[in-house]
Amino acid sequence: MELVFGFFGTYLIEVMAIILLVALVCRFFAYRSSKFANIYYTSFTRELELNVEKDKEANKRIMNIDIYLSELLGKVGKKLPSRSVRFANKKEEEVVSDPNHTKTFSLREYMDGKQGLLTNIQSESSVFHCKTPPNFTEVTSRIMEQDGQWTKMLKHLPIAEMSRMIDTLPQIFVVLGVFGTFIGIAMALPEIANIDFNDLDASAGTLMNFVLKTTFAMKTSIAGIFFSLILTVLNTLFPITGVRYRIFKKVEASLQMLWFHIHQDQSDAQILKDVMPKMLAVLERIEDKINSSDEEKADEYSKLLSEDTSDHNKKAG
Repeated sequence: MELVFGFFGTYLIEVMAIILLVALVCRFFAYRSSKFANIYYTSFTRELELNVEKDKEANKRIMNIDIYLSELLGKVGKKLPSRSVRFANKKEEEVVSDPNHTKTFSLREYMDGKQGLLTNIQSESSVFHCKTPPNFTEVTSRIMEQDGQWTKMLKHLPIAEMSRMIDTLPQIFVVLGVFGTFIGIAMALPEIANIDFNDLDASAGTLMNFVLKTTFAMKTSIAGIFFSLILTVLNTLFPITGVRYRIFKKVEASLQMLWFHIHQDQSDAQILKDVMPKMLAVLERIEDKINSSDEEKADEYSKLLSEDTSDHNKKAG
């Protein structure tokens, strides 16, 4: 324990500075990744809403949900920006621009590319077959958690966990500052016992050590507050969690709109499907009634005609 207190009592400010530096680097890449994600998912939601509106205006009938989803997402996918631009270098761009070159992708590259989200939505097509509205938050979470570029930054670090850690670091710095202050005071107080108040000149070195350790204790609190202030300002001006939350809600709203569009159309078709047999049955009954009434009228007419004929014969006889 003495070693721990001794280490933090000497190097706590340096440790906090290193933590701040690492946090700033991670924060830069997390915010950059979130901005790219915002561009991609905003393009997706905009194109999806535009295509759904076009289908509504054209009164397009949805006969098969799977085929409709495939066609709709295919149209949307053509308008989405490439997601590999952030990792592309000059040489790769030249290779891709070569018309005679056929570029191959691994499954991971395909799922992390611009088709990844569309594939994830199609994998959840059973949700769109269900007639009861699902929990759209859970559906959106399942779809987006399969997207490597949404969940990872620098291809390996979990961005959600890193963002939450960066958001809590201001409080952690304050706690570390207070922790360093208590360590410094705890290490300075024993120096008082070594002070000879009858010979202050001989105790000058001891007094100097006491003052230095007390000063360090104060500096750790000041450093903790200063580092906390830096991150607090950055988290306020350039939020990561807030950007990711808005992206998530955009995608959730788009999936909800798509589900209600499909099932509104399906419900109209189902109503027609249920009503048509009843209408046909009613029409058949009406037709039968008309036919039967026509036959009765014809029999009655024939009967009257035969009666008139017999009376005429009697008179003639």
